[in-house]
Amino acid sequence: MDELIAELQRLYLAGLAGAPAAALHTMLREEGGASIDLLGPDGTVRALVIELDSGLWTQAAQLYEGVQSELDLPAPAVSVSGGKAYGLWFSFAVAVPLSRAEAFAEGLRQRYLAELPPTRLTLHPRAPLQLVPTHLGDGRWSAFIDASLGSMFVDEPWLEMAPSPHKQAELLAGHASIKPDALERALGLLPAASAGAPAGAASADRQAPAVHHEPVGFLLAVMNDDSVETGLRIEAAKALLPYFRKALD
Repeated sequence: MDELIAELQRLYLAGLAGAPAAALHTMLREEGGASIDLLGPDGTVRALVIELDSGLWTQAAQLYEGVQSELDLPAPAVSVSGGKAYGLWFSFAVAVPLSRAEAFAEGLRQRYLAELPPTRLTLHPRAPLQLVPTHLGDGRWSAFIDASLGSMFVDEPWLEMAPSPHKQAELLAGHASIKPDALERALGLLPAASAGAPAGAASADRQAPAVHHEPVGFLLAVMNDDSVETGLRIEAAKALLPYFRKALD
């Protein structure tokens, strides 16, 4: 457990008053999912986590690959929540102001996730974050996973037994933090956040609605939005059938 906590502190929790090793030991062993506030006492953060509904692994993978191939950034760690979400964990080598982290999050959202309904993703660090790995009850564990296995967790985004702390630490040990110059370069390549609409909000009214530039993306958004009336989602799915059949031929 000590090596796992060391990796969590190295990547995400350094400088947080509420995250000494003893406290993390207790939080990780508690059932039900302990959470921690990523915002430091000086208003800076070392971590950014983007959570997407578990049915959105294709979009999560697109973000995961894009930040590496297009922005030349280290790969984020990937987790399954034990509930209904994937998490992509970004680490900053040097703590950055919350506003800077939110600008980065919003830029990533606009570039890679713009067509997702706001209700289907959550941007941290403004909201407290559930620690990983944690036992959520009913034999469900949140855990960090190998990103190449992400598609296996679409229907059941959890592990059915406690993950090995040693293996979890090994997964995190392979991840690096984003250096300040790399962050600034990435921000220059990403869309700028709209004034008055900061990223990091956990609720729909904190994020601008997705803008769709072609009908397939719009129909996919309607079909996947569980806040939309079921009948309309079914109609959207019917309209999309020809496209999926063509892709399979």
